[in-house]
Formats: sequence, structure tokens, C-alpha cells
Amino acid sequence: MTMAAAIFRLPASATFTPEQALNDALTLGLTDVLVIGYDQDGDLAIRSSRMTCAEAAFLTEKAKQWAMSGGQA
Repeated sequence: MTMAAAIFRLPASATFTPEQALNDALTLGLTDVLVIGYDQDGDLAIRSSRMTCAEAAFLTEKAKQWAMSGGQA
């Protein structure tokens, strides 16, 4: 008798390395992205795909609301 193993997708972890977070994001089928982080010198680094500054600001505000609600959509 063969049993199929259940596969669970766990939520993103607060302990992901930058590489793990980026690799996980690649599995989500995103259409546009905004990447915000710190470089080795502690300076802010921002990269985006196909979006204006206004769209990036809107996405950032949505992320702020998500974070302030404890990660609820």
C-alpha cells in the first residue's frame, strides 16, 4: 500500500534570509514586485518592476496596512 505524502506550504518566516525570501516570492506567480531592503552598508535599497513611483507608493501603503493589522489581508 502506497500513501501519498501531504504537502503543506508554510507561511513566510520572520527568519528567512534575503535569498530564502526572494526564492519564496518566485513561487507566488507575482505580476509586479517592489523590493525594499538594506544593503551591507545599512543604506536603503529599492527595486521595482513595471510600476511608477505612484504605484510603488500605493503598494507600500497597502503593505503598511497589512503589517499594522498583524499580517491580515
